Amino acid sequence: MIDHSSAKVLVLIWLILWSAALFLSGIAKVPPVLAGQPDASRERSSGPQPGVQGLDATGCMQINDADRCPVCAMKVANYPNFSSALQLTDGRTYYFCGSGCMIRAWLHPDTFLAAPREDIKRAVVRDYFSGEQFDALAATWVAGSDVIGPMGPAMVPLKDAKLVEVFKRRHGGRATFLLQQMTDEKWQQLTGKRATP
Repeated sequence: MIDHSSAKVLVLIWLILWSAALFLSGIAKVPPVLAGQPDASRERSSGPQPGVQGLDATGCMQINDADRCPVCAMKVANYPNFSSALQLTDGRTYYFCGSGCMIRAWLHPDTFLAAPREDIKRAVVRDYFSGEQFDALAATWVAGSDVIGPMGPAMVPLKDAKLVEVFKRRHGGRATFLLQQMTDEKWQQLTGKRATP
């Protein structure tokens, strides 16, 4: 009869031999770190990742299939009508699945982008009616409507403040605001949730 510690040793030996057989057969590859090479995947996975491409020369988003929202990790390309962006002063651009995630990162770039607020150069959103990309600081925002975005009830940016009443007649809306007016307290009041994890 084999005791418990002997069984553990036999299982460990079996795993080592099985792993060696996989590497020798070429089915498994030696990890770069074990082969004496830098581990590029570690560098890529630490912290939020900016978009594959930044904003174009006109300030428009260039979303790639590989871009992930730094707040919720959803694929941004899956939500083109709700996508938004924050560009930092060093040119890095972060794309978001929806305006709610962008607002949370705008409020707390230190948490979601590993950058201070003063590093935010530009915020870009899409107008709800036209889809046109424009400066989020110029938007009139509507909260509490029946519009559902990727993360639930959407914060809706409108380029033309004259269209707020048209939007509210169609979709409702409890409050309007400017991005510059957004605070943690206002976020909590409008969403019932905290802006930070």
